[in-house]
Amino acid sequence: MDKISCLSYLLYQSDNVEIKNIAVQLLNGDISLKDIKKIKELKTHITANEAKLKKVDTHKVAQFVEEFMIMA
Repeated sequence: MDKISCLSYLLYQSDNVEIKNIAVQLLNGDISLKDIKKIKELKTHITANEAKLKKVDTHKVAQFVEEFMIMA
């Protein structure tokens, strides 16, 4: 799995509805990782989740992508 898909999955695990929405936007390319990192409130979430990327369950990420990726 690619970094963006994994990071989107990890962000989506948040209890915060706004972060969940941003995770789906990131997955679908509606917002970039660079743009998210500019948002002060999200930078902490991004940094914490980037540290978890190597331990993410790629099967769960694949299920997340299948469910939330909007095919153009």
